[in-house]
Amino acid sequence: MGLLFSVISFWSPLTECLVGHLQDREVLKRCFPVERWGRRAPFLATHCVIAAVAASAVYMPPSNATGPLEVWFVLVLMLSYWGASSCVIAFEAARQEIYPFKEERIVVEGLCKYTMMMGGGCGAIPVLVLMADASMLHRLLFVFYILLFGLVSLEAVPIFRDAKASPLPQVPSEAQEVQSSTGEAGGVLQILCEVMPRCGCCRRKDQRAPNMAFRHLMAVKFWNGAYGASIGSTLFYYVTYVLRLGGWERMQVIVGGGLLAGVTEVALNWIYMQVFSAGDVRLDMTGKKDRKLLRYVVFSRFFNAIATFGIIGWAEPSVFMVFLWAVTTRFGLASFSFWRVSAQCWLVDEDCIFGEVPGRRRQGVIFGALAMTQNFAGAVFSSLTFLGLGLAGLQTVNCEDQCKHLSTKQIVDSTGAVGECIETCFLGVIAMQPDSLRWYVRAVIGFWAPLCELFVAFHAWKFPIKGARLRRLYAGISQSRGEEINLTLEDAGTPHTGKSKIVLSVEATKSNNSNKMRRQNTDGEGLLWRLAHTTALVDSWPGAKSLSVLFDINEAAPLDMRRSYWAWTIAWGIVHHAEGFFVWLLAGL
Repeated sequence: MGLLFSVISFWSPLTECLVGHLQDREVLKRCFPVERWGRRAPFLATHCVIAAVAASAVYMPPSNATGPLEVWFVLVLMLSYWGASSCVIAFEAARQEIYPFKEERIVVEGLCKYTMMMGGGCGAIPVLVLMADASMLHRLLFVFYILLFGLVSLEAVPIFRDAKASPLPQVPSEAQEVQSSTGEAGGVLQILCEVMPRCGCCRRKDQRAPNMAFRHLMAVKFWNGAYGASIGSTLFYYVTYVLRLGGWERMQVIVGGGLLAGVTEVALNWIYMQVFSAGDVRLDMTGKKDRKLLRYVVFSRFFNAIATFGIIGWAEPSVFMVFLWAVTTRFGLASFSFWRVSAQCWLVDEDCIFGEVPGRRRQGVIFGALAMTQNFAGAVFSSLTFLGLGLAGLQTVNCEDQCKHLSTKQIVDSTGAVGECIETCFLGVIAMQPDSLRWYVRAVIGFWAPLCELFVAFHAWKFPIKGARLRRLYAGISQSRGEEINLTLEDAGTPHTGKSKIVLSVEATKSNNSNKMRRQNTDGEGLLWRLAHTTALVDSWPGAKSLSVLFDINEAAPLDMRRSYWAWTIAWGIVHHAEGFFVWLLAGL
C-alpha cells in the first residue's frame, strides 16, 4: 500500500499540468462551443461528474481479494484526482478572467474558504462513520451521499460560462496564432523553461531573461507545499508518540485542536476579507493597500515560524501547547491565501497584457504549473518524512491481529475484552518507541517547518509585481476592458519633492555652420563618456536609485529681440529621500 500511495502522490503533480494544458487548448470546444459555454465551464460540467462518481465508487470495490482490491483503489483514486484537479484549475482560471481586480478576487477567496470548511466537514463524516462500522449498508448509503454532495458544484457552471475572454485587440493575429500553438507537445514544458536560470556561457542574444515573478511564485508554492506536507505527515505522530495519547484521549485532542483552529479561521477570515477588499486599488496611486497586504502576510508567516519553533520545538510538550499552537498557526496562515490568490492572478494578468505576446491567454498552464510545483514538493517531502520515521526507529504492531483470538466474530469487534486488549497493546506500542523518534517528530514540526515558512516569506517579499509595476498592470487591465479612471484631487498622488545636488553639467556652444540657423553643438562622444562615467559613479553609491530626464526649453523672443545663441545644459542631480537616493538627469535647452 505504501508503494501505491507513492504512485498516487506523484500522479497528482502530472495531473495538474496536463489538465491546465488541455483547458487552454480548448479540447472540448466541439461539444461545448466557446461562444456559449466559455473556456472553463465545459471542464467543470464534465469533470465534476467524473470526480463525484469516482470518489463514491471507492467504497464499493468489485472484489475483496488482495490484488484486485489494490488495483481498484489506485485506479479510482487517480480518476477522482483527475476530475478534482480539472475542476480546481477551471475555478482558478475562471476567477482570474471573470473578476479582474484584487478586491473582487479576495472576496471570492474568502467566501470559498467558508464553503471549503463546510465541504471538509461533510467529507469527514463518511470517514469517521466507516472507521467505526464499514458494513455494506453504510457503504452503500455513503455512495449516494458523496455523489449528491459532489454534484453540488454544478451550480457554478452558469457563472463559469462568463469566462470566455478573447485575445486583446492590439495584436489579434499573433495572439491567436500563439494561442493555438499552446496545443503543441512542448507547450507544457515551455512555461517551466521561463523560470530556469540562464547559462551565461551559451546564452543567445535573442534569449529572453527568466521570468522572475514566475520563479519567485513557484518558489513560494514549492516551500508552502513542503511546509504543508511536513506538518500534515507528522502532526498525528506528535499527538500519539510525543504526547503519548491514544484512543479517546487522542481523538479529543485532535477534535479540540481542530475546533479551535476552525473558530479562529472563521473569525480571522471575515476580518481579513473586509480589510483587504476595501476600496479600489485603481485609485490608490501610492500602492499603500497592496503594500499593506504584502507586509502583513510576510510578517504573519515570520511570526508563525517563530511561534511554531517556540511552542513545538522548544517548550515542553503538553496538550495546552497543542491547543495554543492551533490558534497561533491560524493567525499566521489565515491571511496568506489572499495574497497568494492575488499574486498568481497578477502573474497571469501580466503574462496576458505585457507578456512576450500580448493577448495570449494561458491561465490553465500557469495555474497548473504552480499547482504542480506545490503538489510535487508535497509528494517529495511527505515521502521523505515517512522515510525519516523509519530511520528514527518507529516500531509498529498490528494490535487487532494480536487480539483477534478474543473475538468470535469474523470481523474483529473493538468493544469489550477485545477493545481493552487493543487499547493495552497500543499503549504498549507508544511506550516502546525510542526517544529518537520523539525528537525527530518535534524537529520536523518545530524546526524544519518554520524554516520552510521563512523561505515562503522571503520569496513572497521578493515577488517583483508590486509598486509601480503593479500600478502599470492595473492601468493595462483597465485599458483592456475599455475602462477610464477618473481621479479626484483626493485620489491623486503627491509628487515627490526632495533636495537635489547637481553632479554633472554640460553646456552647448553656438553653431558656426550658419549665422541664420540657430543650432547647438556638443561633443557627442565626450558627452556620452561623461554620462556613462557619472552613471557608474552614482550606481556605486549605496541606497535605492532611479533615473529621470527633464527637458527645459527656453522659448525664443520676438524677432527683433532674439538672442544670438541658445544655451544647452545637462545636469545630473541627486534627490534625497527616506529610502536612499533618487537620481535624476536634468537637461535644459
